[in-house]
Amino acid sequence: MLLTVVALLLILGISNSMYTVRENEYACTVRFSQIIDTVDDAGLHFKVPFLDHIRYYTKATQLYDIPPSVVLTSDKQNMTVDCYILWSISDPKLFYQTLTTTANAEQRLDALTYNQLKTVMGTLAQADIINMNDGAERNEIYESIAADVDNLAGQYGIHVEDVKIKQFDLPE
Repeated sequence: MLLTVVALLLILGISNSMYTVRENEYACTVRFSQIIDTVDDAGLHFKVPFLDHIRYYTKATQLYDIPPSVVLTSDKQNMTVDCYILWSISDPKLFYQTLTTTANAEQRLDALTYNQLKTVMGTLAQADIINMNDGAERNEIYESIAADVDNLAGQYGIHVEDVKIKQFDLPE
């Protein structure tokens, strides 16, 4: 009977000391709420059984559709901006330490993007936004917003690949 219990405990300990990492994810080894190791190599890895827990984060580019928000143009006109962000985790350790979850990351990206949209759109008149004949001007605006949001999001371990505006709505 004692031999059976020892064998079961040994099997449980060995099975709890291994974990696998897929090619498209990061694995963070967490011990007592502190990251002790980050792995991005696919394959079988080992951890201390019962003490370490593994947090998985995707390496893939993620799409976050920001809820439409109202911005004020330089000529004091309200416009509703509907946009989305393409983002990915660039530093899983920093991401875990600052945000922990994708939901928290999306909330932070929402705030960062809204603030940048408000800042940039606040420098443009409504007529300039609506009547932009050259698409290159709009792309420069998008690229500057994306670059600014990326710089701010870097402190959270996030890389913003793109910010695109889907639609501008005029006030009723």
